[in-house]
Amino acid sequence: MKVLHGKGGHGRVVADSVKAGTFDAWTDDAEGTAPKPSDHWHTAVGDNRVRQAKGGVMRVFHPTACVSNAIDVGEGTYIGPHAVVNTEAVIGRGCIINTGAIVEHDCRVGDYSHIAPGAILCGGVRVGEGALVGAGAVVRPGVRIGAWAVIGCGAAVVCDVPAGETWAGVPARCLKPVSS
Repeated sequence: MKVLHGKGGHGRVVADSVKAGTFDAWTDDAEGTAPKPSDHWHTAVGDNRVRQAKGGVMRVFHPTACVSNAIDVGEGTYIGPHAVVNTEAVIGRGCIINTGAIVEHDCRVGDYSHIAPGAILCGGVRVGEGALVGAGAVVRPGVRIGAWAVIGCGAAVVCDVPAGETWAGVPARCLKPVSS
């Protein structure tokens, strides 16, 4: 059985991205329902930590996404409308590459990360596990974003961002350092 797990905002977006009949059931994560271990499912929940905990094996690509044949995409990943993923990119498990996001050549996006609508990862960017790159943010070529870091909407990231920190602005600066 193929199950779409999640009926919130992201769940509705994923459901709208696939043709009718792709999934046999649609479960609501808010009600505590979950797919059975024997099911093939996609966890359509926006929260990176929830996707990490729930897993999911089905990849969902919107039909208007432009995805190179020369990429590696992990289980449970969603690539949204008009998103672009170029050659030699590696997208981890349970990721969201949202509407109109661009992941350029040779980028690496860690498991359970979220590249928000309109965000741009220039060539060779590395995004750590669970990181969030906010809507409209631009990340300069070769920059590294640490695990579970947050990049604010519209930020221009021109240098490496340590794990767990929150950065925003143009150019992006640290707003919330990691607690010691």
